[in-house]
Amino acid sequence: MKNTKILTFAISGLLGTASSLSLAQGDSWVDKAVHNFGAPINTMWAEGELSFAADGTMVYCSARQDMAVAEGDPKDLYIAYFNEETGTWGDPVNMGIPINQPPRTDVDPLRKGDDREPWITADGNTIYFKSDRLATTSPLNNNDLFVTRKVNGQWTEPQLVGFPISTNEGDEHCPAILQDGETLCFASRRAGGYGGSDIYCSSPDGNGGWTEPVNQGPNINTAAEEFHFTQDTDGMVYFTSAREGGYGGMDIWGAMQQGPNSWGPARNLGPQVNTASADMCPALPPGGDSFSWFSSRQDNSLGNIDIFWTNKVNTQ
Repeated sequence: MKNTKILTFAISGLLGTASSLSLAQGDSWVDKAVHNFGAPINTMWAEGELSFAADGTMVYCSARQDMAVAEGDPKDLYIAYFNEETGTWGDPVNMGIPINQPPRTDVDPLRKGDDREPWITADGNTIYFKSDRLATTSPLNNNDLFVTRKVNGQWTEPQLVGFPISTNEGDEHCPAILQDGETLCFASRRAGGYGGSDIYCSSPDGNGGWTEPVNQGPNINTAAEEFHFTQDTDGMVYFTSAREGGYGGMDIWGAMQQGPNSWGPARNLGPQVNTASADMCPALPPGGDSFSWFSSRQDNSLGNIDIFWTNKVNTQ
């Protein structure tokens, strides 16, 4: 497929054919605007973390209750497939049990059925995500990382991404794979960090496990919260941070890779992306021309936290 169709759909589907033509003719308000991703992805409920496979397949999480696997489920994972013939994403589908788990507060009060923060690999065959299905009150462990793989067209029973990735102390979350296709990055509150959630990265150890995760250092991590790495093909990584110097709440920042586990100074992506509200968890649709994230901003909202996109040039 032509990846540019995904950006073309986003513009023409949300704004109309005239706006699409305006973009083709050169710089316009469409180029500079922040756009709500629209229905059927965004709803009256809160939509959140998302990622894309190379063919446009989107996975994301939502608090919608009309399709939840159980009443009161905080978040479930959804998948929406890109249709090349129509140039649109199809209706999202709840990924169902066993990917999503219903609440099991009878086992432990922390097991609320909260499944979120999916990361789908470029080939569309592996999804990492965060879940509270093994949460424990003592020792206090709110969530861990899990992985499911597509085998013969079916998603497998999620497996714990075990130690040294998931721990009993770190509340690991926000998994993502870097552009090398193998480095797994995630956020953790484990001891020894800079404060709050820090971003760590690990590589396969060659024996089916993972090497000791490496804290990504002071250009990425601060005493505030940092999480959710997303890297583009130029080596720039985008992530969420509550550090000083932002626009308020959570902001999205970027830093250029200088080598393994080494990053240049972080920069704020600016007022097109960041607002006084929470702006979080960047995602890069195929094609390289657009940038997506979710936000609690209320301008152009469908009623709760929504997913937004803009042209990537607006993040420079």
